[in-house]
Order: sequence, then C-alpha cells, then structure tokens
Amino acid sequence: MRRSKQAGINFLNDPRLAERIVSAVDYSGKDVLEVGAGLGQLTRFFQNYRSLTLIERESDFAERLRKSFPAATVINEDALKVQWPKFDVFVSNMPYSISSPLLEKLWNSSFEVGVVTIQKEVADRITALPKTKDYSRLSIMMQLKFNVQREFDIPPSKFTPSPKVYSTVLRLERRDTKIPDGFDEFLKLLFSQRRKKLRNILDSESSGEKRPEELTLPELIELFEKISARQRSL
Repeated sequence: MRRSKQAGINFLNDPRLAERIVSAVDYSGKDVLEVGAGLGQLTRFFQNYRSLTLIERESDFAERLRKSFPAATVINEDALKVQWPKFDVFVSNMPYSISSPLLEKLWNSSFEVGVVTIQKEVADRITALPKTKDYSRLSIMMQLKFNVQREFDIPPSKFTPSPKVYSTVLRLERRDTKIPDGFDEFLKLLFSQRRKKLRNILDSESSGEKRPEELTLPELIELFEKISARQRSL
C-alpha cells in the first residue's frame, strides 16, 4: 500500500508480486508484524506463523482487516507513534511520506528479518556506497544494522492508482553490530554539512581533508571513537 500526496492510496494490484514479497522471508512459527496492512494484499499470503500483528492507521481498513483476518491482532494506530509489540519478522509496503522515520524506528527495534517495499529512490540511498551522491546517514545506519539485499523493483503500473515512481523490495537481515552510543548524532552532524571538509565541521585540523561522504563505515566509526576519546580527555 502507498499513501500519495494527493491523499490517494495506492494498492498493490498483482497478487503474484504480493506473494513474492511475503516469500522473501521465513516467517514459519514466528511472530510477524506487518505495518500498513491496508486491505490485506500481503496479509492473505501469511501462513503457519506463531502470531500476526497488523498496524493500520485508517479506521475503515483496520475494521476490514479484523473481519478478514480474525486470527490476527489489528492495531488501529499511527505506526510511528504506537509502541510495537515484540516480533521476529517485519513486513511493510511503506507509505512514501513516512518511509525514512519508519526505517529509523525499525533500526532501533530488535527482530530477525524483514522485507520492505519502498520508493526506489530511498532504496538507492539505503544501498549507496561512499563517494556517491546517495551515500548518507540513512545508508550508514541501515548498512550497520542490517545485511541489505535488493530483491526486485516494482513498476508504477502494479499499483492502483499508479504512482509516478518505481518501488523496490528490500530484504533486511538483522546484524549484531554494536554501534557506539552517540554515533547516530555524530552522523547527523557530519551529513548536515556533507560537502564541507571534516576539519571544518569538527573544528579540528587533525580530522583531515576528506568530506563525510568519502568515508567508509569503519573509517566513520574510527573517527567517532577518536573524537570521543579526545573529548573525554579534556
């Protein structure tokens, strides 16, 4: 499902693609959370799960979901505001307008694996490499938190009504990477001034001539730890 800027809602209209999305993850015997369940285009393909929770903001859709899937727990709330239950598997056709904050909430959650359908432009940012225009805080945090695999693209014609852009399905497998406290805030600082040199952003000549977008993940963590150690010694 997609919520467009014209207040329309874009439904995935190809059951084969819906089944393909769901089959990208192993949910058998596990607790599943689906965000933005809509009218159940994906939900209908879940089987043999331990529990199924559906979060849907639209009240009329939530009521239909309760009738169509009586075994599921339906939460009629805003996914960004409500507390998520414990889950092992995450599934969502993400509304374009909230994909970034929804992904941020996701990377702060504890679970095993997920599959998300998002705007192709956002998928490009998530999978971007250093020294490219799409490399960003989103790229770094998602790649630190997950093994990200691009599954397939979906053309606009597969949604009703058709959006103006392609969508991309990503599989996200949770990584056990330990991220230092404060690292995300550090990234926000760096990438808010991504075209400046590090020595200017951090007011430190020893930080060097590179720009934030030129650093690899290990280099960014190393820089953060060096800056943190320097601050502790003051």
